[in-house]
Amino acid sequence: MKPALILVVGTLVLSLTSTSVVAKNATIGIYAVIDAVTFEPDGPSPNFIRISGVFVVPVPISSGHYKSPQRGFFYFRIPPGMEQATRRDWSELKTVAGTGRAVGFGQYWVSNPNDPQGNPHRSLEVRVHMDGEAASPEVYPLPHRKGIVKAGDKEDFQFDNIVAQLQKESRR
Repeated sequence: MKPALILVVGTLVLSLTSTSVVAKNATIGIYAVIDAVTFEPDGPSPNFIRISGVFVVPVPISSGHYKSPQRGFFYFRIPPGMEQATRRDWSELKTVAGTGRAVGFGQYWVSNPNDPQGNPHRSLEVRVHMDGEAASPEVYPLPHRKGIVKAGDKEDFQFDNIVAQLQKESRR
């Protein structure tokens, strides 16, 4: 009886992992092929950004796991005290929009709001909204320590694998 249970559990685990991407030692929160970026208000000091494209985001409360690529958009606002770093990221995201190039941005590991010490031991949680869906702005993720990561930067050894999945999905 035990071997049958092990076989069932093993099959279940394999079927679940085939729908996600695993990147041990993950540092990049979001991978993206960006179609368009829109600022609100339009001008030199936007407070909100809408980023449309195809995204790979972390599985909530995970350990290096990412969801499969999803088409849609993010709607972010600037976190208090992070205006300069956030706008720098946003400006760079705007430059890659529509190019088909994949990028990574935001930190994967974030502080747990329920931990009084603020230990960074949980994954970034962001929602990819479907086109046409109403969305309230989420706080923009903590910028990655290297800013916007592009192919060739090799910040994350899984970058090429995730980029291949993103680019395949973005051609659909």
